[in-house]
Amino acid sequence: MKYQLPHFLREFIRLFVNPITWVDVYWPASRKYFFSLLFIGVVCAKALHLYSHITSLTLGRFLLWGPTFVVQDVACILVSQLLCQKFHNRWFRALAAPIMIFASLMISGLAAANISFYFQTGAEIHWRQAHSFHRDAASVKTLLTGLTGIVIGEVIFTATAWFATPYLYNWVRAGVRILRAAVEPAFVCCKRRSKSTPKTYERVAYDDWDEENGESEAMLGLDDPTKPLPPLPESSQKRKPGLLLRIIVGVAFLALIALRIARPSENAYTFLSQTVIITPFERIERNQTSTVDVPELPGDWSWLFNHTALGEPPKFDWLPEKKLKGGFRDWYTDKHGKKHLHYDPAKDPLKISNLDNEILEPLREALKGDVKIKHVFLLKLESTRADVFPLRKESYLGELIQKSYGGEIPEEVEERLANLTRNAQRYTNTPSGFNGQDTVNPYGGMYMRNAYTGDTFTLKSITASVCGVAPLVADFNREYLNHIYEPCLPQVLTALNHIDNHTHHNQTTDDFRTWPWHSTFMQSITDDYDNQDKLIPVLGFKDKITDVKITEDYEHSNKTTPEKYNFWGYPEHELRDYFLHALKHAEKKHERVFITHLTGQTHHPWDMPVGDEYEELIHSSLFNHNGRVNKYFNTIGVNDKWLGEIAEVLEEAGVADETLVVMVGDHGISLIEDGGVTPYDNPHVSNFHVPLVFAHPKLPPINIDSRVTSMQIVPTIMDLLKESGSLGQDQAKAIQDILPLYEGQSMIRETIASQGNKRDWQFTVMNTGATWLAVRSADKPYRLVVPLVPDVPWRFSNPDTDAHELNIQNSFELFPLLFQIARDHDEEAVEWTKEAAQVTKWWVGENWRRYEYEPESDS
Repeated sequence: MKYQLPHFLREFIRLFVNPITWVDVYWPASRKYFFSLLFIGVVCAKALHLYSHITSLTLGRFLLWGPTFVVQDVACILVSQLLCQKFHNRWFRALAAPIMIFASLMISGLAAANISFYFQTGAEIHWRQAHSFHRDAASVKTLLTGLTGIVIGEVIFTATAWFATPYLYNWVRAGVRILRAAVEPAFVCCKRRSKSTPKTYERVAYDDWDEENGESEAMLGLDDPTKPLPPLPESSQKRKPGLLLRIIVGVAFLALIALRIARPSENAYTFLSQTVIITPFERIERNQTSTVDVPELPGDWSWLFNHTALGEPPKFDWLPEKKLKGGFRDWYTDKHGKKHLHYDPAKDPLKISNLDNEILEPLREALKGDVKIKHVFLLKLESTRADVFPLRKESYLGELIQKSYGGEIPEEVEERLANLTRNAQRYTNTPSGFNGQDTVNPYGGMYMRNAYTGDTFTLKSITASVCGVAPLVADFNREYLNHIYEPCLPQVLTALNHIDNHTHHNQTTDDFRTWPWHSTFMQSITDDYDNQDKLIPVLGFKDKITDVKITEDYEHSNKTTPEKYNFWGYPEHELRDYFLHALKHAEKKHERVFITHLTGQTHHPWDMPVGDEYEELIHSSLFNHNGRVNKYFNTIGVNDKWLGEIAEVLEEAGVADETLVVMVGDHGISLIEDGGVTPYDNPHVSNFHVPLVFAHPKLPPINIDSRVTSMQIVPTIMDLLKESGSLGQDQAKAIQDILPLYEGQSMIRETIASQGNKRDWQFTVMNTGATWLAVRSADKPYRLVVPLVPDVPWRFSNPDTDAHELNIQNSFELFPLLFQIARDHDEEAVEWTKEAAQVTKWWVGENWRRYEYEPESDS
């Protein structure tokens, strides 16, 4: 008996040998399913797209032009329906099948990714940034955290498409028949006037695109024109739509065409009209001078435009002849003898200096006394918004917590909340109010209650805080590839080591002012994300401690390596011994340390250290997102305990009274207001407002309400070192020389909000860097978010009267925004907005000039 292969194996071999037969066997059975999948993806993506930007247009404009926003989507669906017909031509099927399968899977995948990302972050994905995506391990792991949502979305789409087949296909086909019947009389009239054969056209006109009778190919000219056409089925003639229905559809179709022709050519309408398949391939043409599109506005702006703050660097006689590595490049000629330009505050039309002002009264006497600063710690607090440092009962968050429990917080929960941020209470001299707490034992120092971050992207925020510069207006971490236009604090301290002061750096003396500085960067998490490992040495740090170093040290000591709390790395307390060792080693070797430390525990997804359990701090249910808020609050508590441990380390090393500890959030997070778990492309004010504290036990506790920014940290540290007598004579002179070069004002002096017609403008580059830019001025309460690309809106708010931005004004165009501001505010706000727009336009181009950045390099 002759052996035969199983049927399924024979079928597989047949398809493998001749793949074209696949379109004969499987495509006819699955074409309507793939159409349904594509249809659902297109509709869901457009629904999310319109919903996420519904407030960017007035209701009247949205209703008037709304129908035109779906033209591309309808076209995509109609083309897909055409490709999914039952064509008899095998080669056309072979072409249509892979196109439709690829398009269906791609569109449904894009829609699922967009929806998942929106639920996670509160913003759509900007696919144009994909070319800048960094493919390091940490980035990929971050991306994978959203994979679950994408898979769930795709499963829902595929299941829905299964049940919607063939209904969606049939409904669209019926709609095409009605539309075709409505518009074909015009074509028939034109055809009758021509010399071509009318009978042939009439015959095609009545086949009604019914792919079941196989004549769709005839309409496309894919069959043999010499073959006689088969007789039409009677059913196709009976199903011809009624006259009234054809008139309604025809009028609607003509109205849509007329609306589309009459629609203004505004960026808002173009952006809202995009169908999902187009967005990944969109490219933004960047202007080489600025990306801020500001229309012509009345007024004299000659004091601003055609100016640059770049000039020759000042002469410093204390700089060594041998070129310093990093930071001071502009003071030396290059290998070709070319001189460099440097930021010159005298040429900056926006610069306001307060260095001639007196030191604030509460600090003046203390700095003349026993305030000494031997070491400096700069702690960057990951995802820490201002109102959780500390968390207070009499606040917006406190009210939300109370409401979650029906108005009265349980006693055991209130006890937890009272202790949640007890170290933050000490550093800010602000009692929490929970459990009756109305006093604290202050640590001492300055608490800036109205501080904004220089950037809502962590690595750019580090650059702003460590270097006193505005981050580069470009996507992601590009600062390390360009010229950071001021010396960073580690580089300044290294330069001080080269100065021969009157004691010649005598490390044998107990006078710490003669000791050399050593800079270290510490974090217990990975530094692989977005080339952070390359950025840190560019900022001037000599050493670094990361999760890799922690792992290696455990392995070399033959101790059991602790478990990481998630893919980011280890809990912060694993750094305790490193902090202590750095201080003890410095004391032994007579060195001074500058340590910058980035925390990681409060980063999404807010996992607790291994062995710690979540406690209920806010009541949650299935119908709100308080579960994530509770996780965030718990990690804020973990971070607060770590700040207490750092204070204990300073005490154990015996340097608490000689160490300045600066604490600042890298950015906030809008989780409470809009559910956002990241500041990615999120302009909400809670992503910008961060805690900022200068803590020292010998300083009096004072609160400062001036509008300040984290760019002012470096000049403030320098000013404190100089005014506290913590530098040698020659070093103090060097700081006196270099301090005026920084844009930010010193916060130990009364800041100047405006000077003549000049305002103290404060910019925040938004995550990821090239989509939005936020600006405010120290003299007014207003805040403007400026689009750098055409597909995001302008946004105006007044945080003084609307602290959580519940009633903002936004528009894709500036003039409609100005109209809204005039309606809801006053003329002063309108004039401020006009000036802010012009200033921002100039500043973006100036930012690129200072960094020597060429936008086409990122294209």
